[in-house]
Amino acid sequence: MQGLKYLNRLQDKRVLVFGGTSGMGYAVTEALLEHGAQVTISGSKPEKLDNTLKRLHSSYPDLKEGQINTWACDLTGFDGLEARIRETLHAASEAGKQKIDHIVFTAGDGIDVAGGITGTDIHIINSLMGVRVFAPALIAKVIATSDYVKKSATTSFTFTSGTSHIRPRPTWPMVAMLSGALQGLARGLAVELAPIRVNVVNPGFVETERANGRSAEFLQKVKESTLTGKLGKPEDIAEAYLYFMKDTSADGTAIVSDGGKTLST
Repeated sequence: MQGLKYLNRLQDKRVLVFGGTSGMGYAVTEALLEHGAQVTISGSKPEKLDNTLKRLHSSYPDLKEGQINTWACDLTGFDGLEARIRETLHAASEAGKQKIDHIVFTAGDGIDVAGGITGTDIHIINSLMGVRVFAPALIAKVIATSDYVKKSATTSFTFTSGTSHIRPRPTWPMVAMLSGALQGLARGLAVELAPIRVNVVNPGFVETERANGRSAEFLQKVKESTLTGKLGKPEDIAEAYLYFMKDTSADGTAIVSDGGKTLST
């Protein structure tokens, strides 16, 4: 529908979503397609990307040709990581011919910090920070040293953290470190990459595919720990990412979407 200045703000925008094959990244991808954006989703496994593409075409059979694309990029392992990221932005921008308007980073691997600080070593720290902090930092470097992304206040780079830096839990000091690092990274990059806007979404517990392995007792405890009495849903939190893309004054800041858990006693 033409003439809708609010609903059409992402129409034909070119968006790259890291981690778009599942969870919040998939929900963001769905929302972008519904807003008429052109999306490239990146993931580490080609077969999962293929399945995601089929799923999206099944859900949205009227997509325009080329409206959704995929690109495999393994964000684990330090060797060659910057080159793989550069290749991804090169592909998503058609070698810089069609500049990227927005980048969303929701990628992440498993976290095992049950041992707390006494069970931590440098390998665990590197594993924890690798995908979630080092990869976004290198994406920013590629943005700054290439012509793949539009250099404008209408452009945004949004990544995903959490709330452990606000309210740490026992045995999770490394996650609190990770969460706090991403807040600082967003603010620093907002200055460094200006006028491109850089922000971070801080979700609480979200009912993604990873929640399927949790016990009913655990999920009930999480619900009771929030003010809303409910778990976060990917389709709700996706709205936070859309907001950061749309509001050209939102820069160097964060949105918390945790059902009020950080305020709950």
